[in-house]
Amino acid sequence: MLDYDDEADVYDRTRGGQARADAAAAALSGLLPSRSVILDLAIGTGIVAAGLETLGHRVVGVDLSTGMLRHAVRRLPGRVTRADATALPVSSDCVEAVTALWLLHLLDNAEPVMVEVARVLRPGGLFLTTADKRSADRLAAAAPAGSPVAQDNCARLTVLGVRHNLQLTAATSFVGHGQARPGGVDPVYPVLAFRRAVGRG
Repeated sequence: MLDYDDEADVYDRTRGGQARADAAAAALSGLLPSRSVILDLAIGTGIVAAGLETLGHRVVGVDLSTGMLRHAVRRLPGRVTRADATALPVSSDCVEAVTALWLLHLLDNAEPVMVEVARVLRPGGLFLTTADKRSADRLAAAAPAGSPVAQDNCARLTVLGVRHNLQLTAATSFVGHGQARPGGVDPVYPVLAFRRAVGRG
């Protein structure tokens, strides 16, 4: 896995910059009620969160990387903190919406994050996450399919969602501007929307 503290200073410039961030923010916003209050997991440099703010939402965020948080705090002063997505410093049943872009594919096991998301979301709250990132990258580059099932695989996340009272209710996608491999095209990244059931089952 990348050392995101080392990557922080070049992350935006090497990951599609403002164009990719704006596309991601627009896709997320299209699945959210207007003026949502959002908890962003792995907020990174805060570039997408800042885009969501421009679109009328209010974002607070967490990340484990102090390097990334140095950038995020400039974009969202007073609203970012260092925390693990599997142990959020948030009360249960109180969050309107949770977002996680380019997080789950990095994990050995996505389920603890899904468990924590289900805990903090209020009944009817939304969890939005990118899915199948590596598959999208391979398709865009016309590369052979990989063999292991990724932690952000759509089918896997759907099953985990059902297990933890998170029902897949919508999906969209956005173009990963600036992410094309040599000879390829920019990948299209899926975004899944899960709604927390009103009852705990």
